Amino acid sequence: MPATCLGVANIYNSRQLYRFLGGVAASVDFFSGFQELIKQGGIVMIILILMSIVAVAIVIERLVFFSQQHGDSKALLRLLGQHIASDDMNGAVKVCSAQKGMLPRILAFGLKRGTKNRADITDALSIALMENLNTLERNLGIIGTIAVIAPFVGLLGTVSGIIHAFNDIALKGNSSPSVVAAGVGEALVTTAAGLFVAVVSVVFFNYFKTRIKAYNQEMIVAANQLAEMLHFHNIGEPIPTDLYQPVVTTRAAAPATVK
Repeated sequence: MPATCLGVANIYNSRQLYRFLGGVAASVDFFSGFQELIKQGGIVMIILILMSIVAVAIVIERLVFFSQQHGDSKALLRLLGQHIASDDMNGAVKVCSAQKGMLPRILAFGLKRGTKNRADITDALSIALMENLNTLERNLGIIGTIAVIAPFVGLLGTVSGIIHAFNDIALKGNSSPSVVAAGVGEALVTTAAGLFVAVVSVVFFNYFKTRIKAYNQEMIVAANQLAEMLHFHNIGEPIPTDLYQPVVTTRAAAPATVK
């Protein structure tokens, strides 16, 4: 019985070893093929790889940035409305300070000017929005530039490969496939790499542009709602919104008089 168990264990270990070696072999083949593509594409291929590394780094940075933004503006405004209704501006500012993202900072900027008139509050919030818009669009210009120039860089590799092919024909004195294969291969590899980098960059550029537009619109709406809450609070009137419910003070009933 122990010998049988030992045999089963050996078979299992052998399978695990074969799987491990197979994975190593696949990794070696991948890197060997990748190195061959770089060698075939030449200096243009290296430029395209560097451009793709920059694009990937910016995409990751932007994804992390947007994941850190406040997601529920309605809940935040409702909480701020409760503090404003209680005339607790400091508490409202502390709520914003405890939240992450750009929107709470913008709203805190307006709350600190909550005693001003509506025009001044709106102007302050508009300034804060414009200042933070540049943060939303940070580094997107680089992705857009890569998306535009990557096909041209690939085209440069195409031209270089064709020149290489004609030079080989001139040196060898014939145009057999074995002579022109290296130059044509360089042309095709760089063209494909340039198009791939451009397509990926365009996809993420448009994705971030759409997300920026939606988030900016959300911040504008939230800022206007805060300005409205502060304005109606300052003039002592209720606001027709569920984000702000003024505190109703009930007076004690007067004691009955004894005749």
